[in-house]
Amino acid sequence: MPYTLTLTAEDVQTIQFVGGRYGWSHSLRGMETGTNEISEADAWEIKDAITEDTFGGHSLFPMLDHRSDLASNLLDLLDSIV
Repeated sequence: MPYTLTLTAEDVQTIQFVGGRYGWSHSLRGMETGTNEISEADAWEIKDAITEDTFGGHSLFPMLDHRSDLASNLLDLLDSIV
């Protein structure tokens, strides 16, 4: 079952701005505006990259407003990966 992540133009711009600084943004680079289908293997790679950002007690999604729709969508994606 593929996973999906819907991104707005603003979300894509945010991901590009953060760039390769953090695992969460690096793993999402190349995704486009609209609904992106994510394979099982890619979903796990994204989850692992996001989790690595928290090593050392750091919060999820550095440089991202935790109240944003993008953060909420990413949390939903993480919760759906099983």
